[in-house]
Order: sequence, then structure tokens, then C-alpha cells
Amino acid sequence: MEFNALVSFALATLFFGVGIQIYGNDLLLRTGIYHYRTRLPQAITYIAVAIALYFSISHPTILSSSGFSWIDLGIFTVAAYIVSFAFEWTLAKINWQNRFLTVAVRLIEIALLVIVQWEYHQAIYVLPFVVAGYYLRNCKFGVVHGKDFVIASHMPSRKKLAGKAKKRKEFSRCMPELPNFSNAGQRNDFGEDFPRFNVCDFGATPDAADDQTEAVQKAIDKAGTSGGGIVFFPKGKYRFRKGFLQINYSNIILEGETGKDGKLLAELILCHNLVSGKRNPWLSPFLITTGESLQRSNIFFGLQFKKRKETFTQSTSLSDPGSDGNILTPEFATNVIKTSHKGETILHVEDSSKLSKFIMLGLYNTTEDGNLLKDILGLDLFREEWQTARRAGPERAPSYQWLIEIKRVIDEHTVELVQPLWRDCDMLYEPALFNVPMLENIGLRHLKLNSTWNGLFRHHGHRRYYTVAQTQEMDYGWNAINMKRVANGFVKNVEFHNFTNPLYVMDSRNIAATNLRFDGYDGHQGIKVYEHACDNLFQDIEFRSHYADMMGGEGNAYGNVFSRVQYVNPVFKPVDYDFHGFSEGPMSPPSHNLFELVSGFALIHCGGSNHMHPSFAQNNVWWNCCAEGELKKSFIFRTRYDKKQYTPKDQCRLFRNSHFYGTVGAYDQKALDPEFIRGDSWGTPVKPDSLYLNQKERF
Repeated sequence: MEFNALVSFALATLFFGVGIQIYGNDLLLRTGIYHYRTRLPQAITYIAVAIALYFSISHPTILSSSGFSWIDLGIFTVAAYIVSFAFEWTLAKINWQNRFLTVAVRLIEIALLVIVQWEYHQAIYVLPFVVAGYYLRNCKFGVVHGKDFVIASHMPSRKKLAGKAKKRKEFSRCMPELPNFSNAGQRNDFGEDFPRFNVCDFGATPDAADDQTEAVQKAIDKAGTSGGGIVFFPKGKYRFRKGFLQINYSNIILEGETGKDGKLLAELILCHNLVSGKRNPWLSPFLITTGESLQRSNIFFGLQFKKRKETFTQSTSLSDPGSDGNILTPEFATNVIKTSHKGETILHVEDSSKLSKFIMLGLYNTTEDGNLLKDILGLDLFREEWQTARRAGPERAPSYQWLIEIKRVIDEHTVELVQPLWRDCDMLYEPALFNVPMLENIGLRHLKLNSTWNGLFRHHGHRRYYTVAQTQEMDYGWNAINMKRVANGFVKNVEFHNFTNPLYVMDSRNIAATNLRFDGYDGHQGIKVYEHACDNLFQDIEFRSHYADMMGGEGNAYGNVFSRVQYVNPVFKPVDYDFHGFSEGPMSPPSHNLFELVSGFALIHCGGSNHMHPSFAQNNVWWNCCAEGELKKSFIFRTRYDKKQYTPKDQCRLFRNSHFYGTVGAYDQKALDPEFIRGDSWGTPVKPDSLYLNQKERF
């Protein structure tokens, strides 16, 4: 009997783990109406579930001669669900950090059910344990350490997107004028002649249990006050238990030791929650935060309304404390005195002597109906619920705000920019220039970033189950890197593990984020370009974790390139391109961004509150992207608006002047109505397949 009980416990544990792999919506993708393929991890799960059904229904008494009843199985399945509910509710309320105890509680749960089963009927019912695991994977509380139980967590079995479509329809034969993305990424190399500052020389102790924040900060500050340097982390784990690391100087590189095989040997571990929830918790500090002396956390930066009205906005999210609309504003420098056209690099100004190296070009709405914003969005009318958009005209919003660098001052009234204008700088919109202090030449490389977050995540929490503090923690409390107010920098060869928000690039330009890997627990925002993030490059990215807002932008984000991005989460929850609208009232949604050679993404997710919609502007480009999980007979990329509020015609109009090229997959061409998609361009790519890498050759 003892041996039989142990076998029963082992089988119950195994099938509990099988259930944890089943994501509810994943089952819908097997209906045949979606672009989706079953791969090895799913095949293993489905075969295991079939075995569970066989054991539970055909052979319920493998180790005993007791009788079997369908009622018995039904009662036990309901009991398993109730017990799982109670245990998960308790774990969500405790919200502890200890992984061992979390696993132990689950084993106690399984053992309790096994004991009841043996006492009740001495039969091996394994299907109820699949049901219990399925509930854990899909419960409303969020999943504490859920990823630890995924059997196939190291079995992605996906091939990288090669850039060539297996099936492709030619929607047009012409090549329209596309935005030029050749200016994205790091402009200049730096750091070869930087002196090195070893963090151990400033008191840091690898693999120590105590806090290393003060010692590492001393090394960073010393490098900064010395004119720049490489802050080096020797092999080991560095734990940060209070505060966060700040880079407030130019010419700083954080670098970790690597092995001969390139293995990352230096690991920085965030050991405490960083959320600052009283004001703008979505701008809470990150473990590594740049430009804090220029722009503190919890405040937006940018141009303000000319005729601002006092207002307070708040979404329905539990983690949103509301915003009073106050933002940090740059210093006015000079007015533009003559129209410059798209593609030109020359601006004509009142007084060039007042300009700094980095400036903000602001264009303002000059009519009550929001003429500039309508032009940016390509729309004739604003819906009633788009309250932020409807403020643009009456309050004279600077809806166009471009963070740009001056290449040279030609004379007292003329300056040259480092790259061409994305749009006309028209005198109709009262253009003006503002000085923007920036840090320059900041880099991070060869580092592994980790945290002690327990992984409890449910997007924006739930009012019945969580406090505001818990919700803000899971949304914004465990953050890795925020490249804020930096011009020319990089994040290279970095691994992110167990962060709800791994990487922000905020109010920065010409950052190259390359060779990155994201894994661990599911979280909130994977890669986000925020506010005035312009001309940044994200390349060779591998996601092994699911994020509610996977990759995209918010605010006046222009010219950003996402290239060679692969989503390989073995659980295969569909993920989306994220567009989040205005950031703050005076701004406008992202435009002129490129997504190319991206695999595993399904939809364009129009996130944020209704009052911040529409979520994106014109002239975004998708080039050779593999859409997976999308409906076969819908628009090739579909907004996640409420179908009751937004008709297909409304949705398609929001894609006006966006471009989709060489998208992998066979799609129903009948779903694409040219009358709805005004200004959209469809076509096949020209070789080579990368639009970004060969920009200079093509344009």
C-alpha cells in the first residue's frame, strides 16, 4: 500500500505539472481559424492529457480492485478545483518571495488530494490533477512561480525567422516612399580609451549576502567625476537591497566579466521592490537608471499645452493613482522663422546662439479642432471617448515633439540637423525649439540582470484579490534598465531574468540595444520606447517570457527600429506589438517606427485607456514579420479595440499610411478592403530582406 501511494503521488505531481502548461486561450488557437502551429511542447502536453484521460476513465483502479463511478471522478475533480482555488487565493494574499515554500505548498496541495483519493476510493484519478494545474495556470490571482513548473521551459523548438516567406501574396507592384530608418542606433563608438574602475576596489563583494548598492554607486560616481570610465564587475553575484544605481554622468560603461566561451559571469540581482506609487508609478525607478539628476523618476518630460486647463485623468486600472498633468518642461531657446520641408536638414531660426547641442522641435495645434493632431493621425474626426485628442485644439497642444541633435550651426539664423525631418516644419503650426540637456556615451554590456521577484503577475491586478500596493508592485515594482535622457549609447549582450519591466528607453536617442535575451517570469512591459525616444535600434532580441505589453512604444517615439526579434515562449501565449497612445496630454502617439524580421507576434495591441486613444499614428512600417495567432480571415494585423465600439472600418482607418511588406503567411486577401485602408501600402520586399541594414543602399 505504501508503494502504491507513492506511485499515485508521483503521477499526480506529474499531471499537475502538465496542467500548468495549458494556457486557456491557447486551446482556442487549435480551432483552425487562427494562424498557429502546434510545436513540440504543446504536442507533449496534449499527449500527456490524453494519457490522463485514459488513466482516469478507462483504468481508474490500476493499483486497486475497487469499483469505479463517473460520479466519483466528477466529485473528485470538483474537489481538486476547490482545493486549488483555496491554495492559490492564499498564496496570492501572502505574496511571499520564498520559492521553496511556494513549491512546498503546491506539493502539500497535491498530497492532500492524493490522501483524500486513497481514503475515499483507493483509485488513481489523474485527470483531476490536470484540472488543478490548469486552474493554476489560468487563475485570476496571477501565478506565483508558475514558470518553475513548465515542463517544456527549455524546449522552444522554434526556428529563427529567415526573412523569406513560405507563402506570400503580392498586394501591389509599386514601392511607395517609405521612411528612412538609416539613422537608428548608436552614432559613434566610445570607450576604447576609458580607464577601468573595478567595483571591488570601492568595497563591493561578489557573492556576498549584504547590500552592494553604496559600493557600486561609489565606483560609478568616481568614474563620472574622473571624466568617464568603465565600471567593471568581476565574476560573481551582486545583490542590491536598497535604493537603485544611478548613472548621472556622461562617458560611463557598466561591464561584466565574461568567460572564454562568452558566458556571462557577473550577475546583478535586485532584491527589493522599487515601485513609487503615489505619482506616476509607471515611471518608478529601475535597478539601473540613467539621467536621474536631469529628470527624476515619477515625472514626464516634454512640452506643455500653451493654454493648459487644470485637469485630472485616471484610468480604470487599479494601479493608476491618476495624473494632474504636470510635466518637466525644457527651456525655450528660439522660434523657427521659415518653413522647412520633410527630408530637409536645415532649420531657419531667430537666434541660433541660444541653442544647445540637443533640442526639442515643437509644433502646435493652431485651430480649435486640432489641425496638427489630425494631420499626425491621418484622421478627420476624433471619437467622443478620445478625450486627450479632443484637448489638443482648445488647449493648443504641442502634439509634435521631436528630440533631435544639431549637427552644426551655419550662421546666426541657420542650423543643420544630424538627420532629415520626418515631416514638414510648417509655419502654420508655430514651430519652436527648446534646449534639452542630455547625457552622452553611456553603455551597458556583458551583464546578467536578475531579481528576487516572486513572479506573481496579473495585468493591472484585480480589485477583489489585490491591494493597490500589490497591484502596483506586479505592474511597476521590479524593473531592470531605464536608459533615460541619453544620447548615443548601447545595451549589448545582456540577459534579463525575472523582471516585470526589463527595458525602457525614455527621452533618449541613438541607443543600440542588441543581443538581448529575456526569460523568467511573465511580466508587464518587455521593451518600451517611451515619450521622446527617437532613432533607437533594438536588434537580435530573444523573448522567452510573455509580457502583457510585449514590445512597442508610447508618446512621441519616432524612428525606432526593431529588427530580428524572436518570441520563443514555450507556453505559446500569443503576444502583440504594443502601442500605448499619448503618454501625457500634450503629446501624441508613436509614428515612423519600423518592425522587421519579427516572429511569433500576432496583433497590434492598442493599449492604454480609451481617453488616450488612438494608440498609434501614421507611417509605422512592418517588413517581413511573421504573424502567429491571428485570425485567418481578419485584417492582417488587428487592433484590440472593443468590437462593440469599433467596427472593422474604424479599425482599418487607424492603419492609414502604415506599411506592411512581405509579411509571412497566407492571408485571405478578400479581408483587405482598399476603401477602408486609405493610404496603406502592400507589397513584396526587394532583396536583401532587411530594410534597416540596407537602408542607405535602397534610399
